Formats: sequence, C-alpha cells, structure tokens
Amino acid sequence: MAQTLQTLSIISFAVAGVCLVLAIFFWFFFKIPTVIGDLSGRTARKSIAKMRAANEKTGAKSYKESKTNAERGKLTGTMPDSGKLDKKNEVPDDDKPETGLLVDNKANGLDSEETGVLESETTGLLIDENATAPLDVPSHNPIVRTGGKKLEIIEEVILVHTEEVIG
Repeated sequence: MAQTLQTLSIISFAVAGVCLVLAIFFWFFFKIPTVIGDLSGRTARKSIAKMRAANEKTGAKSYKESKTNAERGKLTGTMPDSGKLDKKNEVPDDDKPETGLLVDNKANGLDSEETGVLESETTGLLIDENATAPLDVPSHNPIVRTGGKKLEIIEEVILVHTEEVIG
C-alpha cells in the first residue's frame, strides 16, 4: 500500500511540474502582462506619457493642419448675441418673476362648464324584446379559415442568460 501511495505522489509531482512549465510557457506565449496592461489602462497611460514627453522635447505635434484647411480659415464665427449668455452679466435671481398659472390655457380646448348630472333621462331599459337578439356563437365548432399559408416551425431557439447547460 505504501509503495502505491509513493508511486501516486511521484506521478502527481511530475504532473504538477509539467503544468507549471506549461503555465509559464503560456504566460509568455499569450503575452499576459500586455493583456493585463491593456485591461488596467497602464499601457495607454504609458503611451500618452511618451507622446507628451516627445511633444515637449521636439515641439512637433502629432496633429498637423493641412494647407487646405489653413487657407480656408475658420468655418464658424462668433455668435452675435454671445455677450448675453455670459454668466457674469446674468440678472440676479431676485429680479426674475416667479412662475405662475397661465391665463390662457391652450390645453383646455373649449371653454365649457364642469361636468354634472344629466337632467333628462337619455338611457334606459329596452322594452321591445325583438329589438336585439342573442348572438349565435358555436362553442364546440372549430374555426374554419380559408386561404393563407401554413407556418411550420423548423427550429426553436431559446436564449437564456446563464452559464448553466441544460441537456
């Protein structure tokens, strides 16, 4: 029994060593440090810092305006009443009128009196039994349809948001 356990432990240590070597190989083969840097944003921060340092040293910017755009000039001008939008020139809150009810409410439509009880009796029971007749609705007969096309379900696909596989 002891010999069997010793053999199993040696095999287990050998398999663990092979798995460790494979894990190290895959770490470098799939470039996991780069993936971690991309996901954490470290790679982007480093590249932005390099671009800023290069721009400060050389003065060369990565964006350069084309000759056509430079000759054309600005496409938009200043807004004529932009001074009115300035926050410094804004009227204090004390001078603004309060919000109140509208005198002419367009949503009401017609100017009518409030609803009330009708004075004349316009509804009542039907006295004439022949005035209406019950509908003949067959309860046991199937619905007969003419024309149209018959639909056939080829495959039913149900999407479930779970990782569990149901067989």
